Amino acid sequence: MTDFIATLINGNQLPLLISGSVFVAAVLIFLAFAFLLVPVIETQRRLDQELTASGFGGRRSMGAQAQIRRLSSYRPVDAYFKGVERGGAQPDAIEKRLFEAGFYGRSVVIIYNLSRLAIVAVGFVAIFVLASTFLPRGLPFRLPVAIFGSLLFGVALIVVPSIALDFYARGIKESYRRSFPDFMDMMITCADAGMSLEAAVERVSSEFSSTHRHLGVQLSILTLQIRAGKALRDALRELADRIGLEEAKTLAVLFRQSEELGTSLVDALRVYSAEMRTQRILRAEEKANSLPVRMVLPLGLCVFPVVMMIVMLPVIIRMKGVFF
Repeated sequence: MTDFIATLINGNQLPLLISGSVFVAAVLIFLAFAFLLVPVIETQRRLDQELTASGFGGRRSMGAQAQIRRLSSYRPVDAYFKGVERGGAQPDAIEKRLFEAGFYGRSVVIIYNLSRLAIVAVGFVAIFVLASTFLPRGLPFRLPVAIFGSLLFGVALIVVPSIALDFYARGIKESYRRSFPDFMDMMITCADAGMSLEAAVERVSSEFSSTHRHLGVQLSILTLQIRAGKALRDALRELADRIGLEEAKTLAVLFRQSEELGTSLVDALRVYSAEMRTQRILRAEEKANSLPVRMVLPLGLCVFPVVMMIVMLPVIIRMKGVFF
């Protein structure tokens, strides 16, 4: 393979080689976007047909928008249970990471793998073109160095989608943490109204599907598990494992202890909700107290040179005739 590429370069066929590499990268990118856009277009077409058949009229009407929000809240839940059907008790590792990052659907795994291949191909082609252009032609082993460096850089870029997934997952986890006190307050309100815990969870999940989207998806999964016959404390433990919050794990332990000891769950929930809100206030105060330390470097880089210029410029002007 190396001899073939060397023959192409020595025969002044480098533009042909670069064009072929760019074509392969473009094909991979096109396939990635095709797998991304075709399901979206098909879903929109089927949704328009469903709305027309249901008598909602155009997609911009209020009834149609409410129906779209209701239907879109089912898609992540359906994707989760489809993954469970394929992978056993839990979805496989890639599907689990994509679900944690907020990417739902049947083709997200294919899109993720294609994006990794496309990034590797683009990185390889870009570095190979740069190396072929700027490396001296008399350099020993010029072609192997260009190929090896381009391949190494392209393979290194394969971690970029994984880093992006971790970034999105951290953002969604933070949204869980912000929404969890509201979930506790609504659970307390439903319990005070005389609803059972299962009915309270179902009611809260239906409310959160439109106001707190990500936590609403997890609560919808919890509701369906309870309907399927799973015990509430087991479903809560799985919820805590999915969202990865210490608050959710503590809530699962609280439910189990209340069930085993026979204590009042509403009072325990009220105390725990107050503690969570206190912790949220403390975290906000901690972030506010850390701002002055974080502002030292930007102020030093941006304000200090301007201040020094204002202070020293008159002195320099006055000393102009003395020293220079």
